[in-house]
Amino acid sequence: MAAPFPADSEQGEISLISPGSIGLALYPRLLDLQKAHPGLSTRHRFAPTDKVVDAVLTNRFELGLVTVRPDDPRLAVRQFAREPLELVVPAGEQAARWSDLEWLGFIDHPDGQAMASRLLRERYPGCPGVRSLPCRGFTNQIGLILEPVARGLGFTVIPRYARETFPNPTAIRVVEGMPAIWDTLWLLTRAEWPLSSRARRALEWLEAAVR
Repeated sequence: MAAPFPADSEQGEISLISPGSIGLALYPRLLDLQKAHPGLSTRHRFAPTDKVVDAVLTNRFELGLVTVRPDDPRLAVRQFAREPLELVVPAGEQAARWSDLEWLGFIDHPDGQAMASRLLRERYPGCPGVRSLPCRGFTNQIGLILEPVARGLGFTVIPRYARETFPNPTAIRVVEGMPAIWDTLWLLTRAEWPLSSRARRALEWLEAAVR
């Protein structure tokens, strides 16, 4: 049995900086923790990997999550979770052949080209690549990427945590297939400083939520 947390783990700020997809999943859970312990406050920011690393190194955030493991001796790095990438099409559409994707067109986002390249080259061997597909739109707002898909305007490739938070799941369909493609999420903290008790409490809470 884990040792009980000290009383000061229920007071003060929990600061987390993360990519958008996992952030959509974790932020509501941090608010649940804050609701249970009103002495806590939650500060969360969405950011790409380089911004996350800098924010942790400069002590602006105590906890950071990234999808690319950094090599910096000032950081303590460990695996936090694994998140599958998903091919998502409008409800009722198919993606059995590359020609289906050509007909639908691609909805892009800041990580869209990289994610789609990884998944599509495995699912459709010999395909000419995502850059050959017509682009039907782009958004940098993680919570809106699936909106044009739901309206029948194209398909996208997105992490599962982002898809699970979409408020209109009946309007989209996840195309199942093998092999599965995963992103590893890495937890970053300052190597030379111990975590605050409230951050340790928050991590235990969050890791239980994503298992």
